[in-house]
Amino acid sequence: MITVYKYKGAVMQDPEGLVAVKNRIQENRPCIVVVSALKGVMPRLRALYSQSLKKGSGFEEEFAGLRKLHTDVAMSLLAGNRLKEYQEEMESHLVELYEILHHVAPVKEASLAMKDYILAKGDILASLLFSKLFGKALWKDSRNFIVTNSNFGAPEIEWEESCQAVRREFGQLEGVAVVPGYCGKTKTGYTISLGRVGLSLTASLIESAFQEGRVA
Repeated sequence: MITVYKYKGAVMQDPEGLVAVKNRIQENRPCIVVVSALKGVMPRLRALYSQSLKKGSGFEEEFAGLRKLHTDVAMSLLAGNRLKEYQEEMESHLVELYEILHHVAPVKEASLAMKDYILAKGDILASLLFSKLFGKALWKDSRNFIVTNSNFGAPEIEWEESCQAVRREFGQLEGVAVVPGYCGKTKTGYTISLGRVGLSLTASLIESAFQEGRVA
């Protein structure tokens, strides 16, 4: 049986909260942990999108705050190679984000797709960080197994196709896997936000794929 855990930003708010969440998880059995962004990250990402949409620049202070928030939490929790790995992964995602922010204003007709790409960075960064707290946890990108239509703002999951992808991704899972909770990918390859109920949708999809799974 695969146990599915899901955690919202209210408990993903500081180093102590992340450790408390991690300690609730039984590492000696197959489980998938679905997490949101760290508390306070989503308002920053929405502000970054709004600022970039207006003028394509002027968001450096907000962007620096986003980097500092994740860096401070990582340095409180991680050390050695795990800290180095996370910092490298974090910087890679932040570089992508920074480049996208400069392109939102000139291409406003595609801004909804860009907005979802920007917002997805929140739970991607948090799930990467959370995975480093475990001895051998895997990080899995939910965009590799959640497939939706292209209705940005109110997407519908292609349920059976996504369930098949879940089984391929986690069929041989033996320990802990951590995944972002609010993003998928359209059939045409664009990152898409699953909206306010994304965390529950992701957990329910995984449970449905294995049927005997249990959401905690």
